[in-house]
Amino acid sequence: MNVKIVKDLLDLIKDSDVVELEWTPDSVRIVRNSNAKIGITSRNDIAHPSKDFTKEKPTVTVTSPLVGTFYRSASSETQPFVQVGDRVTKGQTLCVIEAMKLMNEIEAHVDGIVTAILKQDGEKVGYGDPLFIIEEL
Repeated sequence: MNVKIVKDLLDLIKDSDVVELEWTPDSVRIVRNSNAKIGITSRNDIAHPSKDFTKEKPTVTVTSPLVGTFYRSASSETQPFVQVGDRVTKGQTLCVIEAMKLMNEIEAHVDGIVTAILKQDGEKVGYGDPLFIIEEL
């Protein structure tokens, strides 16, 4: 497992309402504190989550279909296609992967909310590398 991916994922969720994260090569399971205010989670809630306050929501991991370079936007002058917390619809462009001087748009497979972006702009990706985690609606 790539330690950089784990560190990036921890940085993304450290100030969120996530109380539990289970990541396997095949799936991601996220448990959130449903009573938390946006962006605020107490350490006590993380250490001792109450069953009454947590619920599991299904997530989908978007993986790279090819080898190339990951880009969050169409060019350096434009805004990223999506940010963490954005609502996305099936077919919406999430990023582009440049391979052999061709820009390949990577689309969402489900309607949901982007909960994690696992790659940095300009980072090399391989086939099957996890790129995004989307919480299904």
